[in-house]
Amino acid sequence: MNRDDAWNSHQWASAKPRLLKIEPEKPLRLYHCSRCGRDFVESLSSERWAVHVSVFSFQILTDHISTQWLGEMCPGALMPFDIEVRNRLDHHAK
Repeated sequence: MNRDDAWNSHQWASAKPRLLKIEPEKPLRLYHCSRCGRDFVESLSSERWAVHVSVFSFQILTDHISTQWLGEMCPGALMPFDIEVRNRLDHHAK
């Protein structure tokens, strides 16, 4: 299995990803999987990261989590570990 197989296993919530312009010269595309609830950003040069999205911002997750999420097939449902990661980040943001 390669990274494209894992990437394509997700069911993207929108056929056209949302474009984020945090830095004008470095726009990012935001993807959300409607099955597993995972969020990712992709640069125009096709670099990808797992992210946690909140109401006003997003946070790139650790390299370990990005590597794991980008390298595995869509789990097809929200995973308990993913919920734990998001809750931890939400708690630290307060």
